[in-house]
Amino acid sequence: MRKPGKRMASVIASIAAVCVMTGGIGYQAAVSGAQTDSTESSVKDQNTDQQESTDGSFSEEGTTQISTVSQMPEFTVNAVTMTVEEVYASSGDTVSKGDALFKLTDESMEAAKSYYEDAISDAENTLKTAEANLASGKLSAESTKQDADLTAQTAADSYQAQQSADAVQSTLEQAQKEFDSAVETYNKNVEETNTKITELMDSLDDLKSDYEQAERDATTQKAELQNEYDTAVVEGKYAGSTYESTVSELESAVESAQDTLDTLKEEQTALLALENGVVTADEDGTIAAVPYEAEDTLQSGTAFALYCDTQTIMISVEVPQENIAQVGVGDEVSVMIAGNRDGAVTGTVSSIASSATTGGSVSNVTYAVIISIDNSDGRLGSGSSATVIFQGEQEKKTE
Repeated sequence: MRKPGKRMASVIASIAAVCVMTGGIGYQAAVSGAQTDSTESSVKDQNTDQQESTDGSFSEEGTTQISTVSQMPEFTVNAVTMTVEEVYASSGDTVSKGDALFKLTDESMEAAKSYYEDAISDAENTLKTAEANLASGKLSAESTKQDADLTAQTAADSYQAQQSADAVQSTLEQAQKEFDSAVETYNKNVEETNTKITELMDSLDDLKSDYEQAERDATTQKAELQNEYDTAVVEGKYAGSTYESTVSELESAVESAQDTLDTLKEEQTALLALENGVVTADEDGTIAAVPYEAEDTLQSGTAFALYCDTQTIMISVEVPQENIAQVGVGDEVSVMIAGNRDGAVTGTVSSIASSATTGGSVSNVTYAVIISIDNSDGRLGSGSSATVIFQGEQEKKTE
């Protein structure tokens, strides 16, 4: 089982935040909400007047914004009700790793500790059961495999016996041939051989009667033996793979139970690391937002805190429906930023909204596209107008 990571990809979060860049450039990002999955939402209304060139490229307008990094919980926050008692940090605060962000109520911590104690106990029992099932299942599967192998060998022996019966039939056929030869010989000496022929005729009648009965019995037995043999051969052939499949399923159950137990223990460790129920900052930086207030209940998928990420600039633009097919995640774009004396910079399409933004009419449907720009040198700031130029299909084909 995979647990939530401490960090998520940088996004333009819809939060009320004030971030100050170290390069002396001030900026403000004003938005609302605190969910970490707000990458696809627009930070502010964008001017989506489209400019399109003859080569198929087109441009959209947006505004630069500072990205954020999310500090996600490392334990399950919704197994029990966990309530915030007091909040110590707010938007714009500069914090160091280990500084207090907010405190959970003592009742919440006790309930969460009890939950993990019970969950781990159940997981340990599940693991023991899975291990016992694996041990007994291996023995059962091995016994089944040996039975199938024995049945296959027995069928082979029976089939071999049938081959012996076929040999008896061949002897009878040879006797018939000898009789026919004798008749032909004796016919040449009728007077001398009449008595012998009579004897041979009687003997042949007996042989024919025995042969016909044996033939009827052999036909029935042969079909039964053939069916048993074929069935046993197939079962014997797949006995090994059946054994391996059975054992593999039991081993997977053990692995799954072990993963669940390991994850619960890791989450319990993270919970117990909160001294007196206080959630602390996991890095140095400027707080973009603490999504909770006193008496709020912790929610799954909501970050404990968001930090300003001055290393990345994000731009949200609205791309018309007729052009969205030309845009792909990972595409490079050219970006002109107002006030940037270095000219155009290169950005990358980091996400495309899965659902359309309705612009009042079917003809005005757009999709939110997020552009990320490396800002490790700290030259770019927030709140600047930007023009994003997307390559057309013709330009992409010529590259």
